[in-house]
Amino acid sequence: MVNSLRKKSEELGISGINSISNLEAEIMKIIWDRGPISVREVHEIMLRKEMEDKEEGFIPYTTVMSTMTALADKGLLRQDKTAKTYIYTAVIDRKELSKNIINSVADKLLAGATTGMVSRFLSDDKNVSADGIKKMLKEIK
Repeated sequence: MVNSLRKKSEELGISGINSISNLEAEIMKIIWDRGPISVREVHEIMLRKEMEDKEEGFIPYTTVMSTMTALADKGLLRQDKTAKTYIYTAVIDRKELSKNIINSVADKLLAGATTGMVSRFLSDDKNVSADGIKKMLKEIK
């Protein structure tokens, strides 16, 4: 089942740097907030959060470690291997990763129809006001 889901996501063009799982996103948020960090520190932060939310079924250290390695393989994290403990830093910021994912999905799913879709969305005054459009354009620039 997992292989069929992975295959479908690759068919949609959201594999590699342009895809991110919930666990990967959670780890990236921790690294963006904390800066350079070890697997152990990320794991401890995640455990503390899990302990607040539930009583059992905590994430294993090895899962965090393999996920952070996968993020490094995708090019989202950098591994500093000079010390005994690897230290990870984000290679890409939140905004850039979000933009990459959204663009990848939109390009693949809309197959070049982005302009028409945006035009239809913006022409419907129920969705966005003129001030809202100006604000979006300002943020894009």
